[in-house]
Formats: sequence, structure tokens, C-alpha cells
Amino acid sequence: MWTITYHGIIPRRGTTSSFLIGFGIVCPLMVWFPFWLLRCLDIRNKIIRFCSSAIYPIVTLFHTIEAMFGFSPRGVEDSYWEYILYNACVLDIQYELNQKTKRRLPIKTTIKDKLMILFNFGKYLFLLGIYISLLSTRVEPYTTDANGNEPGFDIGHLMDFNLFRNNMVATVLFQMLLTTFTIALSGMVSILFGVKTSEGMKNPVFDSSSPSDFWGKRWNLIIHGSLKRGVFKPVYKYSSKAWAILATFLASGAFHEYLLLVVFWDGKEKGIEIAFGKNTAFMLWNAGIVTVEHFIGNSSVFQWIKRTFPRPLVTFMILCTAIPIAHWFIHPYSKTGVFDDLVLGFPMVKEIKV
Repeated sequence: MWTITYHGIIPRRGTTSSFLIGFGIVCPLMVWFPFWLLRCLDIRNKIIRFCSSAIYPIVTLFHTIEAMFGFSPRGVEDSYWEYILYNACVLDIQYELNQKTKRRLPIKTTIKDKLMILFNFGKYLFLLGIYISLLSTRVEPYTTDANGNEPGFDIGHLMDFNLFRNNMVATVLFQMLLTTFTIALSGMVSILFGVKTSEGMKNPVFDSSSPSDFWGKRWNLIIHGSLKRGVFKPVYKYSSKAWAILATFLASGAFHEYLLLVVFWDGKEKGIEIAFGKNTAFMLWNAGIVTVEHFIGNSSVFQWIKRTFPRPLVTFMILCTAIPIAHWFIHPYSKTGVFDDLVLGFPMVKEIKV
């Protein structure tokens, strides 16, 4: 697919044929591929199903769209092999300017870089094992009758403190999982390709300064970069920033609904029902929050809060804009046994009942 994009789309950028190849061939194939893979290999673990669709197929899809509209990162289209490297790495590659050739070239990783990645991976794997052990696979340790995997939107649970605590526990778990995974991915890239990549997560749950900082500069930067170049910039080019924000979060919602389709493609056969639409609703809510911030975030009262309040309190206030409804995103996974499949891949301490 990367070869088709480089030789078939990029040279014809802006023409009808480039859009026909991109939207008519590459993107549909990327949507179809995970379902074909699951059937061929009979993959049953839900986490492996998730990864099979969330990484290369989806990132390739958005990279194809950014190529059609001319928003690929600078330098990645300079040669065929640099474009292949860009797509193969998934994480954003760090570049430096070569003073002789005046070209931006990937920064090579050193032994020290690789050892630091290995240390960080071991650290987060250990911490994740402790966290999962404490939870004992109970992602919802506090009692509540709220269920975000049922049809409808029950706003009566917005003030449910136990639901808030459960959502917070799960959000921290998601952050730890994504951090560990992106560090491992960075390590693989450094070993296989010898290049340095940017971080995939930057501690959003504990260090964000605004909703846009959380979603735009800290949370899941692999998908953020893909959405920014593949959705936000193309839409912003032809409309306003507010519409671009809405389109980006809508695309994120559709992408996460697609992940649920892949993970539970045989769910009905096993009696598993998924309340589709909740992930999109969650993303659209956050699109509204970021849009409001765009219009009033620079007002004196909000700037005073950022200057005066302790950073942890500011971050907590930001989380409060999303955590009360985070079960719309979390429960389709936590209510269907996804986390039971997750713990198989991590070291943990578990009580053995005799």
C-alpha cells in the first residue's frame, strides 16, 4: 500500500486519479484487511485483534489521506525509502538538518538511547504489572449500576461518584498501557531501523494544562499525528478551525467504532452486544470542549487559573470535562472481557483460591 501511495498518489497529488486511487483502492483495502487477517489466522484474543487494526491499517489509511492533500511531514517524500521508513516506524521520526546536503535526515539512535528505551520499557512494564495486580482484573472496583455499553445516554449517572472513580481508574490504566506499548514500539524501531522517534504518550492524565494540550500534545500522539495531518489540516484548508476540530474528533470517533467492529466482529455469535455510537458521542463531546477552549481559553479568568492554581489541580479540572462520561468509551471494553485477555500478556500477582 505504501508503494501504491508513493508511486500512484504522490506524483498525481490533487488530480482525480490520486483521489480515486486513495479513496477507491488504498483506504478500502486498509479497512478490509484486519477482518481478512482475523479470519485467516483465527485470532481470538481481543487485544491482538485490537492491535491488528489499530496500528498499521489505520495509520496507513490516514497517511494515505495526508499524502493526497499534501500534508505529509517534511522530508518523508524525498525518496521512496524514506517514505517506506516513515510508514514502517508508525511513531514520528525525529529529524536533523544535514549541513552539507541541506536535507533533513533521520536522527540515528545511539547505544545510550536504546538502553534508555529498554530501561523505560522495563519500568513501565513493572508499574503496569503492579497496577493490574492491585486491580485483580477489576477495572471497575467501585459499585455502580451505570453501564456505558447499553443503548441510550443516561445523564443521571453524571454525578455518580463511584462511576467517576471507576472511569478514573480505567483512564490511568489506558495511559499506562499506551505508554508501555509506544515505548516498546519505539524500541523495535530503534533496533530494526536505527532511527530516533518522538514519544507516543506524554503523561496526559497527570500533566495536562488544557483540553487541547491533553488531546493535541500528550494523548496517543501516533493517532493524533495521523488525524492532524489526515483530517484536521485538509478540513482546515477549506473551512474554519472549529469545523476542523469537529471533523477530527468525528473521524476519531468513527475510527474507534471501527476498532470495536474488528475486536467484536464475531460478537453476536458469542452473545456479546456492543452499544455502537458511544465512542463517537464521547469524542464529539470533547470536540465541543476543545472548540469552546479555542474561543474563550485565552480569557483572563482561565489564564489566571493556569497561573495561580497548582498544576495537579488544573489537570484534575481538565479531566473533569471528560471523566464523567468516559464510560461511553471504556465500558464497551470493560463490560465485554477485553481486559481479561489483556492480563495474559503482563506480569502480575494474583491470589490463588484453593
